[in-house]
Amino acid sequence: MRTLTLGDRGKEVSDVQKRLHALGYELGNEGLDGFLGPRSQLALRAFQQERGLLVDGVLGPNTWRELVEAGCALGDRLLYLRVPNFRGDDVLALQVKLNLLGFNAGPERGIFDGPVERALIDFQRNAGLPSDGMVGDDTLAKLDALRKAESGREGKKIPDRDEGFARATSLAGTVIVIDPGHGGQDAGVISASGRKEKDLTLAAGLRLAELLRAEGSRVVMTRRSDQTVPLYVRTDAAETAGADYLVSLHFNSHSDSAAAGAAGYFFQRSHYYSEHGARLSDYIGAEVGRLSSAGFIASLGRNFAVLREPTGIAVMIEPLFLSNPTDDALAGRADYVERLARAVVAGFARYLARA
Repeated sequence: MRTLTLGDRGKEVSDVQKRLHALGYELGNEGLDGFLGPRSQLALRAFQQERGLLVDGVLGPNTWRELVEAGCALGDRLLYLRVPNFRGDDVLALQVKLNLLGFNAGPERGIFDGPVERALIDFQRNAGLPSDGMVGDDTLAKLDALRKAESGREGKKIPDRDEGFARATSLAGTVIVIDPGHGGQDAGVISASGRKEKDLTLAAGLRLAELLRAEGSRVVMTRRSDQTVPLYVRTDAAETAGADYLVSLHFNSHSDSAAAGAAGYFFQRSHYYSEHGARLSDYIGAEVGRLSSAGFIASLGRNFAVLREPTGIAVMIEPLFLSNPTDDALAGRADYVERLARAVVAGFARYLARA
């Protein structure tokens, strides 16, 4: 699926409109005309808002995958462990049910992986069903019957059970993936002075890698040069590396040039969020915020693919607003990349000391 934005036409736009319409989003008089006009874009923005995505009205890979997955209801298809994994709202609904019943189906990401299969088999065994790891009619009926016996627990956070990721007390021996945002044809934000986000994220990522290796970490970079790396290639790199942590580096922008400050992001989807991700985002954000004129704004839960896909602890850091003249000048200082990289390491150290 190519990236779609306001004014685009074609069969792909018709497909997007059909999916939005099926989910109950109002397309106005544009209907299913294959034209991504203002009303269709408004519906797309509403979908992005509801799913915890970047609300930009652009249909990129993250939004497209969420749109496809949103059309999957539990019971529509037979679910089981396979490669590639089943993904969708049906898997998410299954995870929620299993977790609420006390079976550890892992982080509620909507991905049918090993922990989901183990939880499902455990449930089937306890329910007196064939332990085949497949979500068929009998398993669904038993899940529904048991869930009806439960009350007052819907929408409550299930504590993280992240297989010991937080047991580390130092960076030595940890596997950390560094993801310098954008690259290649995708420059990211370009400031008024001509500074490019992709150049800053790469410089900071490379220096951060050096510092983390000096602490004994094994570091994997999603890119080491000015190259285009697709979103899901970046997340696959984290899974292939068996990452304990993923840090994605970006810089912020806003139509209001007065906007300033640092922000951190962690995985959140509906009531579920990564507790350790939120904590790590807080600690790194606080250290990085010391470099900005406006300090640390907040840690925010988002359903970005780079935060959702890794099974390790993932955070995204935006140290400042390149659209802000003061922050832009700060990013141009000769020592800024060094200070930023050291601030991220300091945030990691604080997190590990208190995890």
